[in-house]
Parts: sequence; C-alpha cells; structure tokens
Amino acid sequence: MKYTIAEARRLRNKKQQELADFLHIHVQTYRKIENDPERATIKQAKLIAKFLNMPYDNINFCTH
Repeated sequence: MKYTIAEARRLRNKKQQELADFLHIHVQTYRKIENDPERATIKQAKLIAKFLNMPYDNINFCTH
C-alpha cells in the first residue's frame, strides 16, 4: 500500500516539525512538500522514508 507523506507521518505519530528538523528545513518548507510531494528532492524523499522507518516505495512522492 502507498501512503501520502502526511498519512505515513501520522501513521508513525510524528509531527511536521520533527520531519522539518530532521531535514534541516523550515516547517513551512516541509508543509509545502507534504502538499506537493514532487517538490521533494530525491535525497529529501529518501530521508523522509528513513525517518519514518518505512520503505521508500511505500510513500507516494508523486501527485499523479
């Protein structure tokens, strides 16, 4: 099953601020990534999956 970034984050009981801190970006920038996952760089996408302890392929980083 594929999850959106927000679904995966909530599944792991993490806050947006925690992900932003892990990625070393402002929380507003992280929110933009959640709203438009294609904004995430490949490095950021892999770090998000790592932080959420979820396979990269289980998170949908595309909007279509």
